[in-house]
Amino acid sequence: MPRDFLLPELAESVVEGEIVKWLVEEGETVAEDQPLVEVMTDKVTVELPSPFAGVLEQRLAQEGEVVAVHAPIARFADAGSSTGKPASSGAKSGAPSAAEVARSEAAAAAAIAGMMDEGEGPSEADLEQAADTQAAEERSIVESGAPEEDDGSSLSLFKPSDETESGPVFQVRSSRPAAHPTAQTTAQTTVKSTAPERPTGPYGRVLAVPAARKLARELGLELSEVEGSGPNGRIRVDDVRAHAERPPTRQAPSDPAPSRQDARPGAPRPEVKAPRHETPAGLEGLEERRPLRGLRRAISQQMLASHLGSVRTLHVDEADVSELVGLRERLKPLAERRGAKLSYLPFIFKAVAAGLKAFPMINASLDEARSEVVRKHYYNLGLAVATDAGLVVPVVRDADRKGLLELAEDIARLAGRAREGKLESADVKGGTFSVTNIGSLGGLFSFPIINVPEAAILGVHSIKKRPVVLPDDRIEARWMLYLSLSFDHRLIDGAEAAQFTSFVIEQLETPESLLL
Repeated sequence: MPRDFLLPELAESVVEGEIVKWLVEEGETVAEDQPLVEVMTDKVTVELPSPFAGVLEQRLAQEGEVVAVHAPIARFADAGSSTGKPASSGAKSGAPSAAEVARSEAAAAAAIAGMMDEGEGPSEADLEQAADTQAAEERSIVESGAPEEDDGSSLSLFKPSDETESGPVFQVRSSRPAAHPTAQTTAQTTVKSTAPERPTGPYGRVLAVPAARKLARELGLELSEVEGSGPNGRIRVDDVRAHAERPPTRQAPSDPAPSRQDARPGAPRPEVKAPRHETPAGLEGLEERRPLRGLRRAISQQMLASHLGSVRTLHVDEADVSELVGLRERLKPLAERRGAKLSYLPFIFKAVAAGLKAFPMINASLDEARSEVVRKHYYNLGLAVATDAGLVVPVVRDADRKGLLELAEDIARLAGRAREGKLESADVKGGTFSVTNIGSLGGLFSFPIINVPEAAILGVHSIKKRPVVLPDDRIEARWMLYLSLSFDHRLIDGAEAAQFTSFVIEQLETPESLLL
């Protein structure tokens, strides 16, 4: 009997996915858990495994097509069907058992969970718990001889439980009740409301899915003010968006003006109306519209968060890197013999790491939700990399502990993975400060966007020969480099930003110090 594979519900805030690449041809026999299709959401690109063994009879969604969650994307025939190659020994036909679905569910969810934002994906314990629950159901059904009600003709792999506070627990959809009540309660946590008008979970927290909590923090909203539409009044992402889009309540003329204290961290920000483009009359057909999705959508959201969530200020200075140019030329052959390509970035990373230790507020973050300044004693430097899909920022960890060649290898490896679209979730998390190298693109200097929640980002520009007046009034052609530091003025004062930049410049102008 043919069975449809539905696009999984990957996370609460993900409503669609783009079919990037099919990994299996029509008519090909597929093993259980074999990679089937590559799907891109606005968060990550993942490979989804096949939930069962069989023949891929038809691909119901084409590459480049955007598909809503729970929509069918592939149709399978049984592994023994004559439409494909004979299935390998041990392959099963017919509807998958609950245990089979649970195993494939856990495998697919694990692939996804490792690449999702923290707080939005299932934990390993959640996945094992869901698999154990389904296995227990299946054992009880087999032992009691109860017939299965679902023929498995239309299978949706994932359905997040709305009853867990820590995040979605992926479970198999089934119309039959659990054979053992304890198995059902193991995978779900019943939360009693302590206040009828605003249901709360454990420890008095407002009931909300993790993605809704994250969005509320980004928008500066109080969850206690948002009406939830989910089960038990749980707040969903759409509830937060709807609350943010409501027009503000008009203040009576007699009311006093809000005080400066109302601008505390975490207070609601002014309403921002989304711009809309209307095609001018007579120009219909001369425009092309494409959905904003995938990496470009994620970049758009991050840039907006940076704009609304920081007070961005710019400081620009220049460095005479003539000595650095000479040192690099002398070290390049040695680096090549050791298999490393020595660019200027490793020197800059070393100088920046030293500067962050000397000026710790540059390496800090502002936790608005808790009204706390977070000073980090680790130095993970993000590197902005331009790719065909958009800008990504992989992170070089512990830059302060690495030598020039090790930094060169890390930079080359991460930049290569970024351009090939093979970055993993861990590659882009945990950054404390970012560097964007714009020199190869030309221009004098730029105003980089801060990669929030970091406090600053350094723009590195072209190294060019320019005439410079030396201390003895001689004019000489020197290799000069502009540096532009964007910083959050809520955390960093202008004087401190200037001192940090001068410190980095001093390191670059005396590059031998970077070798110590």
